[in-house]
Amino acid sequence: MKIEKIDLHGLSLEEAMEKARGNLNWCIKNEVDVLDIIHGKGHHSSRNFSVIKKEVRKMVGDLPEVQENGYKIVPGESDLPIALTFDDGHTLLVKRGLEKQFVGGKKQQEKNQRIFSNEGKKQRKEQKGINAQKRRKPR
Repeated sequence: MKIEKIDLHGLSLEEAMEKARGNLNWCIKNEVDVLDIIHGKGHHSSRNFSVIKKEVRKMVGDLPEVQENGYKIVPGESDLPIALTFDDGHTLLVKRGLEKQFVGGKKQQEKNQRIFSNEGKKQRKEQKGINAQKRRKPR
């Protein structure tokens, strides 16, 4: 699986959009399977909101070449297997059909399969319930 990353941290909105557009075109031409656009969560923004994330996702969604070349936009916070190791500071552009695969080497893929299995989902759900109860208890 060919994976490329674009890190947009520290760029202005205009610079980030130009860099994302150029790298996106290169990745499509070179048939990259997964493009990881790292835009951040917006914690360092003066508005405490990721303007770049919003604009990048809009731009990628509006580009006809994304659909024409068989790519799907997967937010990093998605629960699809391909996004399991990412968060909302990432947007993934994934070749259709690969969104149900795991990223990484053999060991990482095996670990992700365990985490994403029905048993792993059950354990995460139980842990979320325990954490929610802890937050509700007065200290």
